[in-house]
Order: sequence, then C-alpha cells, then structure tokens
Amino acid sequence: MLIIAEKQLDGLIEKLKEEFDFIDLRNAGDPLPFKKYFFPPEQETFSADKKGKISTTKAPTGEFILFGLHLPALEALTYLDEIMGGTNEDFFYFQKRNKATVIGIVEGEMSAAPGGDIVLQSVHIVGGQQDGKIFRVFANTKKGNNIVLKNKDFFEEINENEIKIEPTGNPLPEWSQSMRELLLDSETLKDAVEWSRDNHPIWEELRNQCLGCGICTYVCPICHCFSVEDRVGLDDKCTRCRKWDACTLPGFAKISGGHSFRPTIKERYYNWFYHKFVRAYLEYGKPQCVGCGRCKKYCPAKIDIQEILGKILEDYRKSSQ
Repeated sequence: MLIIAEKQLDGLIEKLKEEFDFIDLRNAGDPLPFKKYFFPPEQETFSADKKGKISTTKAPTGEFILFGLHLPALEALTYLDEIMGGTNEDFFYFQKRNKATVIGIVEGEMSAAPGGDIVLQSVHIVGGQQDGKIFRVFANTKKGNNIVLKNKDFFEEINENEIKIEPTGNPLPEWSQSMRELLLDSETLKDAVEWSRDNHPIWEELRNQCLGCGICTYVCPICHCFSVEDRVGLDDKCTRCRKWDACTLPGFAKISGGHSFRPTIKERYYNWFYHKFVRAYLEYGKPQCVGCGRCKKYCPAKIDIQEILGKILEDYRKSSQ
C-alpha cells in the first residue's frame, strides 16, 4: 500500500508546480465547477476570413494539474468524459482534457477509487508511528503512475497485511448523502419523473418559483448543453463560438420563425429534470446527477431538487399501489 504524509504532500505540490500549471481547487471559492477547464463557458471553435481561409482553434500546448477534486466531482468528471467521448467525440473538450492530470482528495469511506489519475484518501493507520495526516494513494492511470514514480521520494510503501487503516475526515454533507441514496434506485426515479409530467401538481407550483435563470445548469458539473453563435467583425473575419446554454432559458428550444417547443418555464424546468433523471437513465443507465448539492446551494429561488424528487417518488409509489 502506498501512502503519503501531509507534510510530504506539500513538498510534492511544490515540485509539481515546477513542471506543470497547477490549479488548486481546495479553496477556490468559484461557483463554476471544474468542467470550465475542459469545456469553457465560451470558446472559439474556428474562424474564417473573406478569402475563405479557415483556422481551427489551436490545441493548448501546456499540461496542467487539476488538484483537490472531492468524491462527487471525481464521479462527475468520469461521467462527463463518458458523455463527451460518445459516438461523436467532442474534439474541443478532449483538446483540453487530454492535457490534464487530475488529483482528487477523498474524505471518509469510499467503495472504490473513483475517477482521477491519482486519488488520495485520508486515513488513519491504527497503531502506526506516522505523525499528522496520512493519505492512501491510488494511482489509477499511466499519468498517475508516472507522477508517483518520478517523485517516489515523497511516498512510502507499507505492508497492508500488517497494519489496519481507517478512513478519516468529514464524510459528505447530510444532504449529499441522502441525495446519493435516493439516486441508487435510478430506475424507479426515472419512472416517477416521467409519470409526474401529467400527474403531479409540483410542476405548476415550480413555475411560480423557478426564475428560469439557468444557474442550476451552469453550476452543475455534468450539464453540457451549449449553443453556437457566429460573429462578424469589422475586419471581415467571421468567428464561430460555442457558449454554455441551459434548457431552462427561453431561447434554448426556439427554432426558425420564433416557435418554441417549450414556451413556458413549467415545461422548461420539467425538461431539465427529464434530461437528468429519465433521458440520462435511458442513454447511460444512471441519472446525470452525483448529489454534489451545487444546484441547491446556488439557486436564487432556493429550490431543493431532493425535496422535489422525494415528493414525486412518494406520490408515484402511492399511485402504483
């Protein structure tokens, strides 16, 4: 078993900063999730001049480390990689994603090492002589292994058959734990949300509560909808950009002629739930939610999706009896 002490971790970080651009997310205080580093809020995809010369956005040259992702963020990253790497792989996403090495820090129990090139689990070695905080090291990828081998003096190998370890640190907040438990029965959740469209008053109530601002989408680490915009400048250069979009915004479902498939906030907000808990299940076998709580935290209308899903599930089960 490989471990690293907290005091050694500080030294490792300083060493990595000499070689990589280093982004520390532990105390970032930014409402936008990690996805912005691979899927920016606004990105130029290509440009063309009046002579017809087309220039594609150049790939970033420098490699970087994204440090400090917690358990739900690591799971969300794995899911986002799966979505973006589907049948039509997202070229621009992987331009940046392939330049990144992700190091996560997990507090408390975990059933298996989640996504990330290296995962550090906070542990206590029972009866051990180590002082201070200790992390168990999971090197999950070739990138992760290369960092460990290149910086092996910072790590220590111990015989796990001769010691006992216990996870330490604060587990996920109560809201996240209960939300993740609710997500376990994803098939029933899918059926309940689909049933609720025409059978539950919650959507009529929410039409008066939801502001339709799109913040729940922007702060979600998995939401990935975008719109495309062409811009023409005075220099006769045309630039195509893609920008984050949200299905709760009025223009999202608008087509030529001004028609909208979802003209009301009731329809748009339900669609957000439908995409996360019905369509995602049908496409990937799981909801597009990891229980991180970001949508609840940043919603200006204080909407709690766990409460909504709880009401829907309760009434759906009653209707099925």
